[in-house]
Amino acid sequence: MESRHLQARIDVVFQALWRSGLLAAILLLGACGSGGDAEPEPATPVGELIAAAAADPANDTAAHPAAAFTVPQSAGVVAVQFGSAPRVNFTVISDGAVKRGLSLSNVSAIIAKLVPASGGEPAHWVSYTSSIETATAGVGPGGVPAVASAPQATMDPKQTDAALRAAQLTYHDEGYYTYTFRTDITDPTQTRGVSFEPTRTHRVSLQLSYVNAAGDTVRVNPSFDFTVDAQGRAVAVTDPSLTRRMSDTGSCNACHERLSAHGGGRVDTTFCVTCHNPGTTDANSGHTLDMATMTHKIHAGRRLKALLDANAGGEDYVLWGYRDEPQHYAEVGYPQDLRNCSKCHSAASPSTPQGDLWKTVVSKGACLTCHASGTGSAWRASHSVFNGGADPTTMPNAQCGACHLTGSNLDTARVHWNQNEDNASRYRMHIESAAYDPGTRQVTVRYHLSDPTAGDAAYELVTGDCTGSGSTLACPTSAKFGNLRFYLAYQNLPGQPTGITDFSAYNNGGNTAQVYAYRGDNDGHNHYTVRIAVPPDTATAVAAGSARVVSIGQVKEQKLQAKWATDPRPEVTPRELVNVVVQHTHADLALSGPLVPRRTIVSNEKCNACHAALGTTSGSNTLAEAFHSGARNTVESCAVCHDANRASSTVMTNGLALQESYQFQRMIHGIHGNSRRTHPYTHGNRVVDAFAKDGSSLTGGVPLAADVQNYAAEVAWSGIGIDCNACHVNGSHRVDWGQLGAVVSKPAGVTDPLQWLVISPKAASCTACHDSTQARAHVSAYGGASFGTQSQAWSLRHTEICADCHGSGGVMGVDRVHSQR
Repeated sequence: MESRHLQARIDVVFQALWRSGLLAAILLLGACGSGGDAEPEPATPVGELIAAAAADPANDTAAHPAAAFTVPQSAGVVAVQFGSAPRVNFTVISDGAVKRGLSLSNVSAIIAKLVPASGGEPAHWVSYTSSIETATAGVGPGGVPAVASAPQATMDPKQTDAALRAAQLTYHDEGYYTYTFRTDITDPTQTRGVSFEPTRTHRVSLQLSYVNAAGDTVRVNPSFDFTVDAQGRAVAVTDPSLTRRMSDTGSCNACHERLSAHGGGRVDTTFCVTCHNPGTTDANSGHTLDMATMTHKIHAGRRLKALLDANAGGEDYVLWGYRDEPQHYAEVGYPQDLRNCSKCHSAASPSTPQGDLWKTVVSKGACLTCHASGTGSAWRASHSVFNGGADPTTMPNAQCGACHLTGSNLDTARVHWNQNEDNASRYRMHIESAAYDPGTRQVTVRYHLSDPTAGDAAYELVTGDCTGSGSTLACPTSAKFGNLRFYLAYQNLPGQPTGITDFSAYNNGGNTAQVYAYRGDNDGHNHYTVRIAVPPDTATAVAAGSARVVSIGQVKEQKLQAKWATDPRPEVTPRELVNVVVQHTHADLALSGPLVPRRTIVSNEKCNACHAALGTTSGSNTLAEAFHSGARNTVESCAVCHDANRASSTVMTNGLALQESYQFQRMIHGIHGNSRRTHPYTHGNRVVDAFAKDGSSLTGGVPLAADVQNYAAEVAWSGIGIDCNACHVNGSHRVDWGQLGAVVSKPAGVTDPLQWLVISPKAASCTACHDSTQARAHVSAYGGASFGTQSQAWSLRHTEICADCHGSGGVMGVDRVHSQR
C-alpha cells in the first residue's frame, strides 16, 4: 500500500512538471548537451548502423515487425520522445533496405497505458486517444440502439491543418521516420480524462502499409512496450512481468492464415488490445468491445445462439460495425472444443508471458462469454447467489476469484480439463506389419495398442465386459476397447489404373473388409495378429493394386470429475462413458503389382491446427454433432469410406437432377469452400435454391429443413482468402492426380459402377468451391470435363485439359490464382 501511495506522488510531481513546462526545458537542455554530461557520439553514424541492419533478413519489417523499433534503438535513436505531443521514431525495412517514401496515409499510431491488476480486477490497457460513437437511430437490437452514445478507443487523429499535416510524418536521411502525435497525451483535456502516468508500462503500436519489391502490399503492426524516464524518453520494458501479452497472433493465424480486420490493416493481437479494452463500447448493441469479451463471444457465437433458442440463457451475439453494418456471429462455431483455452493462451511461448493468466486470474469479462449466464442457464443454476435475480455482469471480479482458487476443486485449469482429448496421450495404435496372401485372400495385420505415458506398455484389448472366446468372442461397444477397428481400403473398379492409388472399394462391395481389434490373437504380451478377408472378385469389383490398413475408433473411458483438485480424478456418479481420442495409424501394402502408397495430399497436423482432434467435436462443441461420434480422427480414415463412389440419396442444391458427391476431396472442399459457393453444400438436402450469405435461409425464402446439416451456413472458412497450403502438403494442390470421377448419379437398375455418372476428377475438386452455372459451363467447355453427363468409364478414357491453363506456372495457374501474396 505504501508503494502505491509513493507511485501516486511520483506521478503527480511528474505531471506537474509537464504542466509547468519545466520538464520540457530540462529536456531541451539535455538535448543540447553540456560539458562532460553530454552523451558521447556513437562510434558509427546512425545511418550506417541502420543500413547495415537493413541488410539482415531478420530485420525485414514484414517478417519481424518489432524490428521497426529495435533497429533504430540499436543505432541510438530513442523510440518515443515526449515534449508535448509524443514523437515516435521507427524504420521500415523491405527487400534488404530501408523503405523510403512513406506518406502519412501509410502510417497510423496509438499509445495505451497498462493499468495493473488491483482488488481482483485484471490488468488492462487504456488508450489515450478515443472518440464518441453516436448511435444511429433505428440501428440496434430490434431496431433500437442500446445506448445513445459510447466511447471508443481510436488511432491518433491526423492533422487537418495542411502545414501541420505535412510535418506529422517526417523521414530522416539516417533511415528512420518520426511520427508526431496530434494528441498531447499528457493533457487530460485531449485524452477525455485519461491521465498520463509516465511510470506505468505503455505500448505504442503502428498500423503500417507499404508495397514491397514484388508489388505486394505489406500490412504490419509493430508494437513497443516502454516506460518514460525523467528525461521524457521511452525506456524498453524488458521484464515480461511488467507488460501484458495474453495471446500470440501466430496462434490465431493457425486458423485465420493472416488475422485481418478493419479493412485488413489490423493484423496483430498486440496491436488490437490497444483499442479493444474495457473503455471501448459498441453503442448500437451496448456490448463492450474489450478484447477478451468480444473475442470469446465471437468464437462461442453458435453455442450462445443454440442456448438462446433452447431458453437456456444464451444470446444472439451481434455487433454493429463500419457504416452501421450488423456483424452476426450466431453461426460462428469454434472448430474445436471451447475448453481448449491453451490453443490461444499459453505461457509456454516467450511471446506470451501472461498466456497462463486464464488459469489464475478469473474475470467475468472472459468467463461470461462461453458460459451463458442469462436466466435459465446452467451457469445460473450452479451459482445460487444469482437465482434471486441478481445480475452476474455487475458482480466484482474478486467474487469470481474467491471461488475459483488455484489448487481448489474449481481451479480454472482443472475445470477446463477435456478428457476426450487430454487422455489421448495414453493411447497409440501401432501396426507392426500388414501383408496380403492372394491364396487365402486375407490381409494379415500385426499390431498393438500402447500407453505412451507408461513406457509404451501394451494394453490387453479383451476386457472383463467381453464375453465368449475364439470365434464367439464379443465385446460390446461400451467396452473400453470395443470400438477399435481396422479397415482395409483398396481399389476394385475393373480397368482402374494402378499406377496411382485411388481407393474405390468401400462403396463398391468392399465395406466388409474390416475387423475389430479385440478379435486378434494375443501372443501373450498383448501384441496381436488379425486377418481381414478381401471380398471375392466379381464382374464389377476386382481387387488390385495397392491397399491401406487404417485403424479407427475411440476408447471408452469412465467419465471423470472435472471439478477436482487432485489426481487421480474420481469417476462421476452415476457412471457415464466418454469417448477418448486414439493416436491412430495406417500401413500400406500391395494386393498386386508394385507397392504404390496413396499420395499424401493433406496432413492431420494441418487439420488439427484448427480442429485440435479432427472429427471429435464440432463448432457447437457437442459430441452429438461430432462426425461419426468422433471415431474418425485422421484424414487417412476419412478417405476409406468417402471414396469416389460415395453419393447422397438426395439432390444437389443447384437444381440439377443429380445426387451430391461425398467423395472426400469434393466434400472437404465443399464444406470449407462455401465462401466461394453459390449454393449450399449440405448433408441431407431437401431444398433447391441459391444460398443467402447471411446463413439464415435461401434466397427464395425457403428455409433449410431442420434435419439438414447446412455446412455452407455453419462452416465459414476462417482465412482471409483460399490458401490451399493451409491444408495441403508438398504442393499437392497444384496437380490433381485423381483418377476417378466423383459419382453423382446411380441410375435405377445400373449396378456397374463404371456406368454411374460422374463429375470428372479435376472438375470435382474445383467445382466443389466454384459451383456457379458459369463455372460448371467453363470446366465442361474448356476443360474437357464432365459434370454428371458422362460415365466413370468415359472419364477413365478421357483426360481433362484444365492444366493447360491452370497448371503450376500457367497463365492462370492454381499456384497463382490461389496464392496469398
